[in-house]
Amino acid sequence: MSGRRGAKRLARVLRALAGRCPRLRPLLPAAIIVASWPACHVGEGPLVAFLGDSLTSGWRLSEDEAWPALVGRTLAARHRPIRVLNAGVSGDTVAQGLARLPAVLARRPDVLVVALGVNDGLRGLPLEDVESGLRRILVEGRAAGSRLLLVGVRLPVRDDTDRTRRFEQIFVRLAAEQQVTLVPDLLAGVAGHPEFLFRDGLHPNAPGHLRLAENVRLPLERVLAGRGGWSPATLDPAP
Repeated sequence: MSGRRGAKRLARVLRALAGRCPRLRPLLPAAIIVASWPACHVGEGPLVAFLGDSLTSGWRLSEDEAWPALVGRTLAARHRPIRVLNAGVSGDTVAQGLARLPAVLARRPDVLVVALGVNDGLRGLPLEDVESGLRRILVEGRAAGSRLLLVGVRLPVRDDTDRTRRFEQIFVRLAAEQQVTLVPDLLAGVAGHPEFLFRDGLHPNAPGHLRLAENVRLPLERVLAGRGGWSPATLDPAP
């Protein structure tokens, strides 16, 4: 446990240095960039990499409580085992996820689940950059031989409802353009429900992650079965 904490601290320090001096980032070994990621679950089945932020890493939760691990356990119980690579890093934007993508693809995932963008939306970063970055992740993931699942998220409705609507349309547009399966809203049935959130009102707690897992599981099963592709169907919140 102490080794993992040390690796995470080292990775944070190096990312901070690279943030101050962008020219340093290409020099960081991939092993250091991914030092804070949980290891792949050993076992059988295709490798599924979940590229995301704190919603994926499981803010204030253990790796086993975060939704990627819950999806893996549910599929194993259904005799459809997968190996899980939780490549979620708290605070990451689309650009930061894109910078980490080569290290993720070096693991040769069979499926790449892309769950990024909420930090860009909350910080007011340019929507054009969000869309172009997500497009590059999808294109590079497909070029590396991975099947794709795009996970959208809806921002809290604030003053700028037009920006919120345009942000949501990024995921719909990219899914149609790239012909990939879309989860319209990772936080469906969780956002706005205090019983599923930590006190910050943004991050799902352990029961909330159970719902996130159910939001993603069925679309992921379709991709794993080779039935992935653009589908405009909106998922209902988990019961």
